[in-house]
Amino acid sequence: MERTITLNAQPRTRAEDFADTVAPHYAGLVRRLTLVVADREAGRDLAQDAYLRAFQAWDRFDGRDARAWLHTIGLRLAFNERRRRGRFTALFGRRTEQEPWVDPIDPVLGDALQALRPEHRAALLLSAVDGYTQEEIAVMLGVPAGTVASWLSRTKAHLRKALTDD
Repeated sequence: MERTITLNAQPRTRAEDFADTVAPHYAGLVRRLTLVVADREAGRDLAQDAYLRAFQAWDRFDGRDARAWLHTIGLRLAFNERRRRGRFTALFGRRTEQEPWVDPIDPVLGDALQALRPEHRAALLLSAVDGYTQEEIAVMLGVPAGTVASWLSRTKAHLRKALTDD
């Protein structure tokens, strides 16, 4: 049996492994973060920050669920940004122009989602759109699973009321 040795084979770099693993999740992360901060450009900036932090921590990633890991990083950044903006607004007042953060296909749904607390909106999207379990969402958001269950229950009740014609 003859053995062939390939001399040109290069080992994969850390950057290549990272890019192959996380690239498919970028658009979804931007959408989630945009909904949390109610600002499309801020959502993109936060996603970039999340990817930078994820790359810096790549050697500590356990390899299980890259999408959940990125969402955890991104959502924590987004919640911090919302708190920062809240402090700024308290000091200097609210901006008068409204930012288009959701496409105006269904403005009633957009208004109903906007009325939710950011962590409730994030839990709802992670559950209904991304299919994460309450336990997985709890880990991502750093709260007990029972809290997530409560948030989801209240959020669904709020949306039912807001989206019902009667």
